[in-house]
Amino acid sequence: MRIALIGDFDTFVCRGLERPQHLLPCRLSPGLNLLRGFREIGLTDVHIVVVTSEVRQPTVDKGPFGVLHRLPRPPLSGSASLFLWRRRLILAELKKIQPDIVHGQGTELEYGLTAVTAPYPNVITFHGVMHRVHMIEPPPLFSLSHAARLIEKVVARKARYVISISHEVEDFLRRRRSPARTFRIPNAMAPCFFEVQRAQRNTDRYALLYVGAIQIRKGLLHLVDALAIVQRRLGQPVRLRVIGPALSSGPNANYERSVRARAAELGVAEQIEWMGVQNELAVARAMAASDVLVLPSFWENMPMSVGEAMAAALPVVSTRAAGIPDWVEEGKTGLLVTPGRSDELADALVGLLSDAEMRERLGATARAKALAQYAPRVVAQKTLEVYESILQARP
Repeated sequence: MRIALIGDFDTFVCRGLERPQHLLPCRLSPGLNLLRGFREIGLTDVHIVVVTSEVRQPTVDKGPFGVLHRLPRPPLSGSASLFLWRRRLILAELKKIQPDIVHGQGTELEYGLTAVTAPYPNVITFHGVMHRVHMIEPPPLFSLSHAARLIEKVVARKARYVISISHEVEDFLRRRRSPARTFRIPNAMAPCFFEVQRAQRNTDRYALLYVGAIQIRKGLLHLVDALAIVQRRLGQPVRLRVIGPALSSGPNANYERSVRARAAELGVAEQIEWMGVQNELAVARAMAASDVLVLPSFWENMPMSVGEAMAAALPVVSTRAAGIPDWVEEGKTGLLVTPGRSDELADALVGLLSDAEMRERLGATARAKALAQYAPRVVAQKTLEVYESILQARP
């Protein structure tokens, strides 16, 4: 079976290279972990197609996960043009590859649109639902970000097969009256999160960890509020590490400044360590050295940081928002609170930090679930079964 994966893949890692430090913001874990799984189960005829500004001419490289096709990004081919020029480039490359199946990653860029309009059997994975994201973080009236919703609408209407990573995707497709058949498969987590060893924690100073972009829908302001309550109730400093990029445009342009100002106002600024963007291994090590992962989001589909924490046996405190309860089972693999309720978040954190036995139990159960469902080999095998099902259903 010849597979063409199209998406915004990390072109350095796909060529077997280390990503340069100044380009670290691209972690792109879901697609890369699927490629890792394909390699584990022995799939060799895999082609990865990416549109990138790295090259001026189409380039084909043999890498550790398959054949990487890098296509030059034409000028003025972004969302203003609905990515139609880039779509033509990808379709031309697919014609050379002649795949048995095309798998598009994401729906808001050119890749999902190209996959569902390609003359080959195809499937797409919804990694986000832009209609839901924009409800929480509405872009400016004349922003080109609105194009993402339009493209997503077209993709939902034209898709015949969809891999959904949570019930949120299925609900969205049902409301859009999409004819697509859905397959529920979670994202795979990188091997380093399964391999990292939990550190012996010094309980005289608790350590919380937040991993994600610094943006409104992630609820970081409420985490800062909760941190102040937790410190007051425990009567000792609690450290919070923040890993992730600050967004500099749209509704999130000044969000980091607001979070820092709130931390200073509440007297917890000294307890927060802003670590910026880190690579996978650095995130795994931070998880090993923490007591709890906290993600107080208002909306998520399947947050990678939650799956990574579960793989690393790190207990999770998150919210009953969108797709999160599909993965975090209340009282079994983590604790869930109401989005936007700093008092509930503080209660959950105090209870968990005060109970080492509960942290151990939740972490162990979470890791067992991650091994059974999020390991690259497991996800790759389920994805291969979807491909086979689609090809068998072909007229």
